[in-house]
Amino acid sequence: MDIIDQLSIALGLATLAGLNLYLTVLITGLAVRLQWVELLPEYQNLDVLAHPAVLIAAGVFFLLEFFSDKVPWVDSLWDAVHTLIRPVGGALLAVQTLGETEPAYNVIIALLAGGATLTSHGFKASTRLAINASPEPVSNVVVSVAEDAVVLTGLGLMTISPKLVGLLAVTFLLLVIFFAPRLLRRIRAFFSLFYYKLTAPASDVESCFKQHSKLTSDEDVVLTKVLNGNRPNISWAAACVTGQVKKLPGLRPNFRVKIATESSTPNQLHFLINRRGGIAHQTITLKSLEVTHEPRFLSEDVALYSHQDKRKLVLRFHRGERQVAEKVVQRLEELRDLPERLEEKP
Repeated sequence: MDIIDQLSIALGLATLAGLNLYLTVLITGLAVRLQWVELLPEYQNLDVLAHPAVLIAAGVFFLLEFFSDKVPWVDSLWDAVHTLIRPVGGALLAVQTLGETEPAYNVIIALLAGGATLTSHGFKASTRLAINASPEPVSNVVVSVAEDAVVLTGLGLMTISPKLVGLLAVTFLLLVIFFAPRLLRRIRAFFSLFYYKLTAPASDVESCFKQHSKLTSDEDVVLTKVLNGNRPNISWAAACVTGQVKKLPGLRPNFRVKIATESSTPNQLHFLINRRGGIAHQTITLKSLEVTHEPRFLSEDVALYSHQDKRKLVLRFHRGERQVAEKVVQRLEELRDLPERLEEKP
């Protein structure tokens, strides 16, 4: 077996550890102890995983993870605790897989393997945060079982084709890195809402709208350009975070935005989106959209949706802004119905 196989197995174990460290250690240790696989000389350091103490510890923690993974929000708390534990465990697994090397190489291997574990852990944790936003618990169970199945399948493939496991691990990690900005926005949005749930007092509606109606200089420049050089006359504005977005090009989930209405563009809702490159602008037409207030565990959601073309947008306000969310719904409904009321006048 060549060095490529060794590196592939080390990378595979590190990646799987990010999904379920204890199951990876437990199954690998049982495979060695029960002689499901015969260790080649270069993998003799993995014998430590077959030690009874290691198996007992891995088994106990796997049972704890197995049940906590099925409970909404408990799984996210478990993931938060393991943000440090899993990368360290993945790094140790990789070092043990490659056996005796130079100390400098051990450090490099540990850093790379820990990075791989942290990447897959980040994917798992951010996925769980998104799932926990759903009102039903079934999806948590399904995803948890699927993650365990992936770990078992990956460990089984290592005995057949280590290079295939290495290729799959690299592909998975590259995809996670590609989607990392979205994952980071989701995590940031979650912790922001969680922080406000714990600390923020109830917001006064009028002072909230009065404060938000003042555009920043960048927002003013962007909206003035959109209005062909005319200075915007803001009726009201409110800051929030975008949630679910469906069939609305230009808008994405988990962005901090300021929604605003402007007197010269009735029936239009303006979005001033805070992005890394600056302030981006987008509008949607409110006509034919239904508006509703949906309280959630971490947020007060305002949902805009259409029965006809299945468009949907969720605006997320923190839990202290319940009255603000209700007022936003009222004003959006008034703005949506404004053209119809004008048509009814003689």
